[in-house]
Amino acid sequence: MNTITVNEKNNTIEMTKKFAAAAKRYGTDAYKQLQEVRRDYPTFRVIIKSASGKKRDSFKGLTYAYMEDYIKAHDDDDGSKLAAFNDLRATSETAKAFGAEAMSYGEIKAWFFQQYPAFAEFQKKREELLINKAA
Repeated sequence: MNTITVNEKNNTIEMTKKFAAAAKRYGTDAYKQLQEVRRDYPTFRVIIKSASGKKRDSFKGLTYAYMEDYIKAHDDDDGSKLAAFNDLRATSETAKAFGAEAMSYGEIKAWFFQQYPAFAEFQKKREELLINKAA
């Protein structure tokens, strides 16, 4: 992973916050690397690049309980999607018998949207309506 970058267009030496913290300690590899780059580009400014802002989660508030209720309302007669959902959460008897661990929330949410693409589309349209109404 690149932690230090020379930006010749802006005449800057850019580094991550983590690298800058390591480079403050005299004698560390990060310190030596920074000093070497500064010798090569003595007129360049040294700046710390901030991490890009987190992407806003458009499905904030989508809980396991909500997903479960939605699946119950839209599942087939066999209840296969609810069974799969419980397997992913490791709450089914089969998962408990095998000692399976639950998948992460992000993986379960992705599976949910894959199973119910109309739900994701509806939520996006609903959010657009709220944004347009506020404007």
